[in-house]
Amino acid sequence: MMRRVIGVDAGSTLTKLVYEEDGRMHYKKFPTYDHLFIRNFLKLGATDSVVVTGGRADLWREAESVPLHEFDAVTQGTRELMKLQGKSLDEFILVNIGTGTSFFQVKKGEYERMLGSGIGGGMFMGLGTRLTGVTDFQELARLAGGGTRQNADLLVGDIYREEEVGIAPHLTAANFGKSPSSTESPGDRLRSLTNMMAETLILLSMSIATHMPKPVLVFVGNGVEGNAALQADLGSFRAWLGYEPVFPDNGGYAGAIGAYMKGLNSQNGQ
Repeated sequence: MMRRVIGVDAGSTLTKLVYEEDGRMHYKKFPTYDHLFIRNFLKLGATDSVVVTGGRADLWREAESVPLHEFDAVTQGTRELMKLQGKSLDEFILVNIGTGTSFFQVKKGEYERMLGSGIGGGMFMGLGTRLTGVTDFQELARLAGGGTRQNADLLVGDIYREEEVGIAPHLTAANFGKSPSSTESPGDRLRSLTNMMAETLILLSMSIATHMPKPVLVFVGNGVEGNAALQADLGSFRAWLGYEPVFPDNGGYAGAIGAYMKGLNSQNGQ
């Protein structure tokens, strides 16, 4: 009898699950504090094979599970996601935007974590709530998508004519640099926030991709999945910096997919 394989990515905020049942793949996410509910939801049995990764994998120690380092899980899961999208890459920069953000240089059969940053989904939630009073991630992302950062950011064009400095007028001179006004909406403040995040993450990504003629930057993690404004902003500098942004489907489950693949390969004797 084939055992059910379950990949679990227990993050600081969300726990992601990947498993196959009734002939189809299931992707589920729950608040991590509900870890007992999650196990009851799964109805874990003796025939189940559970592979756990993530910063709160310790919550699963009492269950019969196999631990997997989260860096191994997210890089392997991203490779699998890229394969499912028909992309075969010898090398790429992986940007995993969870509560914080980790940057990896990934090559065939190997990877190296290069950088980490506290700018990620946790910052978007924490600062976004402080800017707007909204506490729901999806609502914050929706508001950001309808916002206009020009009402909050001071742009190069607000200071100089393009012919004076040779810099595109819509680029940022100062994030949140304009004085608050009655025309500035909560969405405008959130769009300024996603753009500030994107500018920083792209510059950090490019700092480790100097050896690549046209870097491919692959963005995964729950901090970017479902946040269309952040995705748009992460792709908005490609014309100037010469990179290709990739946002795999189900990118928020990269770690859980890596854990699932580990369990599947073990079951198949690989």
